[in-house]
Amino acid sequence: MTAPRAKRQKPGRYPSVRAYILDRYTIPKYFYDRFDLKKVATACGIHSGEVRAQLKALGYRQETNWNGLKIWRLPNDKVQSLRESST
Repeated sequence: MTAPRAKRQKPGRYPSVRAYILDRYTIPKYFYDRFDLKKVATACGIHSGEVRAQLKALGYRQETNWNGLKIWRLPNDKVQSLRESST
């Protein structure tokens, strides 16, 4: 289930990156370094540097995709542990 549209668009609507990720219908496996992190930072009301730190703490790793863009990717073995910790 996703949040109502009014809540999804309100800046600072999530207390942390973890809450943002777990509120998604499917757990995102990757975030683009600039665009997606800016959306998450706005949603959480924090700076993008803090988003990077919280993603790293959740198990995401910074990589470069085949186009040369930096992304934050969650390894396959970490997806299940993130799901289990949400319950």
